[in-house]
Amino acid sequence: MYHCPIQERDHDGFQSQRGCRKHVNTKHSWFFYFDEKPNSKEITDSLNVASNFPIESTSRGQTSETTKHARKLLPSFSLLCDIGEVFTKWLTGSGGGYKKDRAAQQIVTRCFKFLRFCCEDKEESSFDVVDFGLCSSNLLFKFIDYLQDECKLGHGGRLGYVDAIPEMINFRKLHGASEAVFRKFSETELYLKRARKTVAKMIRL
Repeated sequence: MYHCPIQERDHDGFQSQRGCRKHVNTKHSWFFYFDEKPNSKEITDSLNVASNFPIESTSRGQTSETTKHARKLLPSFSLLCDIGEVFTKWLTGSGGGYKKDRAAQQIVTRCFKFLRFCCEDKEESSFDVVDFGLCSSNLLFKFIDYLQDECKLGHGGRLGYVDAIPEMINFRKLHGASEAVFRKFSETELYLKRARKTVAKMIRL
């Protein structure tokens, strides 16, 4: 069991480090900035300085505002197109690892937002759009930076996009990609591994 580091705990412990960390982030966010629990004004002032932008009255409110901001700045192709439906079905089948419907939809949404970022002038997705986006390593890094700088997504949120894009690469490999596109995929996969290591390192720091 993993126990909360705060003495006045009202639970028996958590079965994972993630659960314990989430509890501390939610209930005792002051723990990362102070040795002893300060008053509410000191907590607010400290978090404002650390994040460089005003926080909401609750962490849930701040997350909600960040999500809305990200959605506004990240348009997406429609998930109801032929490619979206085939991709979703593949993810929930044996080829995509029998993912749950919700997880599959999140992956498709993230991939389609990335593709729309790469092809802003296109109104509908196609395999040409998919190949162009997945083969553009330069646009990949621009997209990851855009998620942080403009959308204000945290490292964990960006990691979700970095992990989703390889799923579409695997899907495209099994659906008639040309030899030239295959070669470019190898380069993109290398950059994705580097990007994941970089974001994961930021999370640890």
